[in-house]
Amino acid sequence: MPPITRKPLDAGPGDPAGVLEQVTDGYLLLDDTVIAFADADHIAGIVLLIARRTGLSSATVARALETKSSGPATLLCRAAGLGVNGFSAVLRMRRRRLREEGLNPAHVLADFLQTPMEVAQGAVTMMQAHQEP
Repeated sequence: MPPITRKPLDAGPGDPAGVLEQVTDGYLLLDDTVIAFADADHIAGIVLLIARRTGLSSATVARALETKSSGPATLLCRAAGLGVNGFSAVLRMRRRRLREEGLNPAHVLADFLQTPMEVAQGAVTMMQAHQEP
């Protein structure tokens, strides 16, 4: 059997459900996929990826990504296992969509890197208990 290789998303992100399956199976890298979705301004793909990886509803993830504060997006992206490059792409997308003025991306990235994975996952666990059915 030939070795399994990961492939980049050269042709754009494509169908979110199909791409999610490829990420889950290890054929696509999570950060590369998030970057492709963010660069294409395809928020539904990012929402689906983060929702599936955190166990939260898509509606909860969408609200977190669309809120003015970067805190919820930071926690969800950290809990979902995004790396700094993937999170940076999400920040760029948010900045384009929300026209965030006065936001210092360096501070938000620093917050992302300083947030322990366990803390982010604990916050997601609390969100799961309080999300709407």
